Amino acid sequence: MSEERYTPKPGLIETDLGSELILLDPETQEMFSLNPTGRVAWKHLGSESLSGVVDRVVAAFEVERPTADADVRALVARLLEAGLIERAAGPQG
Repeated sequence: MSEERYTPKPGLIETDLGSELILLDPETQEMFSLNPTGRVAWKHLGSESLSGVVDRVVAAFEVERPTADADVRALVARLLEAGLIERAAGPQG
């Protein structure tokens, strides 16, 4: 499983509405809304590997691991494209 790690862009403003999480990039003034699955993933992206984030989603939503993995990877791709996260520097394995 992937030990890739990502880190949120510094300076983002988070507004947690419970059922969704709103991210605001003050530089671009763009907003990004995360559903409950995305909210769980976001909360763990900065502190866990991609595999760990998938584990959190599986535990929170009792979803099959392949589905959670696909969902988390799709979210990471969208967040990277939006410039809200970047691949974390760290030891290469």
